[in-house]
Amino acid sequence: MEMKSKILISGLIIALLSSCNDDFLTRNPLDTPSSSTFFSNEAELEMALAGVYRNLYWHSYSVPYHMWLDACTDIAWSRGDFGDALTIQSGNYTPEWRRFELTWQHMYEGIARANNILVNMDRAREILPEEKYLDTEAQARFLRAYYYVYLTNLYGDVPWVDKMLTLEEAQLPRTPEGEILDKIYEDLDFAAEHLLQPQNEGKATRDAALTLKARAALLAGDYETAATAAGKVMDSGNYSIHPDYGELFSYAGGDSPEIIFKLHNHIDVFVTQIPRYLSPRVFGGYSVLIPTQNLVDMYQATDGMPIDESPLYDPAHPFENRDPRMDQTILLPGEYINGFLFQTHPDSTQTYQQTGTDLKRVPNPEVTNPYATFSGYLFNKYLDESDIPDRLTQSPLELILMRYAEVLLTYAEARIELNQIDETVINAINQVRGRQNVQMPPVSPEMSVEELRKTVRYERSVELALEGFRLFDIRRWKYAEHVMPGNMLGRRHKEHWSDPIVPEIDDYGHPSYPDETETFQIMSTNAFDPGRDYLWAIPQTEINLNPNLRQNPGY
Repeated sequence: MEMKSKILISGLIIALLSSCNDDFLTRNPLDTPSSSTFFSNEAELEMALAGVYRNLYWHSYSVPYHMWLDACTDIAWSRGDFGDALTIQSGNYTPEWRRFELTWQHMYEGIARANNILVNMDRAREILPEEKYLDTEAQARFLRAYYYVYLTNLYGDVPWVDKMLTLEEAQLPRTPEGEILDKIYEDLDFAAEHLLQPQNEGKATRDAALTLKARAALLAGDYETAATAAGKVMDSGNYSIHPDYGELFSYAGGDSPEIIFKLHNHIDVFVTQIPRYLSPRVFGGYSVLIPTQNLVDMYQATDGMPIDESPLYDPAHPFENRDPRMDQTILLPGEYINGFLFQTHPDSTQTYQQTGTDLKRVPNPEVTNPYATFSGYLFNKYLDESDIPDRLTQSPLELILMRYAEVLLTYAEARIELNQIDETVINAINQVRGRQNVQMPPVSPEMSVEELRKTVRYERSVELALEGFRLFDIRRWKYAEHVMPGNMLGRRHKEHWSDPIVPEIDDYGHPSYPDETETFQIMSTNAFDPGRDYLWAIPQTEINLNPNLRQNPGY
């Protein structure tokens, strides 16, 4: 019997199946699978799983939304409010705002797709080998957990759904976040036990399930669970730190032993426009998603001290003697990219182009174009030069969703918060800081809990920049109310371009400049209400459809 499938996106995604009595309509379709017979063999289950994985491609303007999430914080900025990031930074939103609704819908759509498999896959139990059957269930449960981790950390309590619902069953209240966390653990424990080693890239593994469990636990402050899950990944011996930080986020790093789980792109299947939104104007890029002065100032000097304390920091040469990850994350003035010298000084209306051994003067749109980078910096992390300029809108470069550095930092932070500091904690931090082309000063067992805590938070801030972690970190550390409010500093005014000013770096890693409005152009002004903004609003459209939903405080 043919069934017409509909997905209702309201307080959650609900799959409604309806049928007709007309003899013509009740025949099985000839060109598409029937809802009543689908999920009955391995091929159909693989097709359904592909749909659940598809929701991992959470994009805005063909750029992974994980990147835009960082532009919702203090370390990145989005010109023109692309990805709605500028609105989030400004705090100028209401429950009716579209981004809250779009994100809610996207995550629940992934959950509905996973639940559809879990509810109906028993049709294939007699056909699939047991281990393949359990692997399929494990993948669906891993993905359901993934989407719930984002939902709970963005909105707090949300409805838990683990089956297909009728319209009458859809009026669910919010489930306490702690209960959902337990269910996330259950899904990920099952996944870690039953996931097979995938033959295709982009599918979940046992270590990905453990990494996600460690992440969920850390975000929830469940440090014991976080340390245990991360420790299992470390004990597996399957991963190591990639020697070259910058290379890790390029095509050359695609097979790195540091990568645990990534999006699987292909030039003929799925591509992004990351190069268009990150790259300079000279190549036809938009220079939209850019680093902030806050992020630049956050990078320590090579002695491991903040720039306002280090004797190595020279404000006349601010990019020298700095954490090497700064140069590998940010395109700095005075550096070359694809043969062009990146210059942002207002007098640099021309720059240099290098072709082989030839060097010639050429026009510099990074100064003359009114929509060039407003901060004076660009990201070069995830900007592979081979994509410029021919693949600005067709880049198959893959986004890493989980990597070993995160695991090490999760383990270290959890053990520090538990006051269980030993050599494994010290070694975990030093593996990240001691990356071959980073070599920041190591931590030692003699350091205090507060010193180690501060180091791990610094590491997460710079090591994971542009990977979508910052929003959740500054929320759980209660940093957001300290680092978000205030002006976003753009390029310096010409008359103050070379002033040797040393910013004051506070305990949250946040810089403050004297007379900042005289020194800098102001890109925008951020606001943060600690009584409201630690959670997003439950979309008003969902509350209108489901009166059992209650709004978050402050909205």
